[in-house]
Amino acid sequence: MYFFITLSTAIALSLDAFSLSIIYGTVISKKKILLTLSIVVGIFHFFMPLLGYLTSNMLILKIIPNTNVISFLIFLLLGLEMLFSKNDGEELMNLSSIFNILLFAFTVSLDSFSVGIAISARSEAIFIPMLMFSSVSCFFTYLGLMIGKKVNTILGKYTNRVGGIILIILSFYYLLT
Repeated sequence: MYFFITLSTAIALSLDAFSLSIIYGTVISKKKILLTLSIVVGIFHFFMPLLGYLTSNMLILKIIPNTNVISFLIFLLLGLEMLFSKNDGEELMNLSSIFNILLFAFTVSLDSFSVGIAISARSEAIFIPMLMFSSVSCFFTYLGLMIGKKVNTILGKYTNRVGGIILIILSFYYLLT
């Protein structure tokens, strides 16, 4: 069950990178940028949960003893934000510079910081989820970029909603356990 929950969380966290990657895949043609972007997103999805985990262990868990409610609220809010956010009309950032690639990776991995806080409430072993978040997000980013080269950007609008629904379902799992 733990593996399924971790994999579901990794997929949900990766869907925002996936949806944006579909959009960017329509305008990026250099294979080097595609690979670099995918790897950097994977690296950020490794370290952001670690930062959330460490922050939580140093501050939050010392103050609030019932962490299931915290996990529920974090996953629910992230899921609702993903479900109702819109990418319509946003101007695409030029991803030819390393700064913009880092900014893109940071932006799509911010939610994994919050998940790191939620995970710290549930698990002693943070490295397995971090590795899973990292590898799944790297794969989904690359897959999204490849799909973006092939299909219309309309598909990108729906993947955020799927990720939001998965996170909302997981929030209730944390609340009920």
